[in-house]
Amino acid sequence: MRKRVLTLAVAVCALIPAQARAQGLGLAGRAGTLGLGAEAAIGLTDRIVVRGGFGVNPFDPSSTFDGKDVELSIPTWYNAGIDIYLNGAMRVGGGVLIKREDPSLRAEFDTPQEFGGTTFTPEEIGTVTGIMDSADQHPLLIIRFGKHTAPGVALFVDFGLAFLGDSDVTLDASGGTLSDDPATQAALDQEAQDFEDDLPTYLEFWPILSLGLRIGIR
Repeated sequence: MRKRVLTLAVAVCALIPAQARAQGLGLAGRAGTLGLGAEAAIGLTDRIVVRGGFGVNPFDPSSTFDGKDVELSIPTWYNAGIDIYLNGAMRVGGGVLIKREDPSLRAEFDTPQEFGGTTFTPEEIGTVTGIMDSADQHPLLIIRFGKHTAPGVALFVDFGLAFLGDSDVTLDASGGTLSDDPATQAALDQEAQDFEDDLPTYLEFWPILSLGLRIGIR
């Protein structure tokens, strides 16, 4: 996927008129709530910039759904959009946040747990896994400080919000003595509805905070 993104970026650069390319090209590395990644920005005019990038999430954060501690797996994010400079360094922008996979969760327990009104021991339920299914593309709004396409090296900061919307949760169990029991799956299906009702706000409105280092090329 990253190779396709890079190929597309090169193709877009080749199609942009020389006058637009003269406004500058910026390459950057970043770290934050979109993961560790990189992005590129192309100046179309002095005030309008097209940019895109990706971020890999190397850590699996912990969260609590319906009173149960779980480990989340956040997918790689891809972003694309347009920024408009309000002054020399501050810009506002809009775009889209893209993911190829859905966030997932995993939990192992050392005490009895209730799922869908039925209590299971750790040996009975085994390992619980889940998928939070949502759309692959989400709108985002962002405020940025730092001019990507200005010559030289400098820091930049991004603040924003992506609107992920509601997720459909599915749960499964494996490795337990009752994992394959239809009654266990029925209890998990009921618990999935409770998980949906208890999803943390950040899984519906993903906060964007990134700090990066950019290189501007004229």
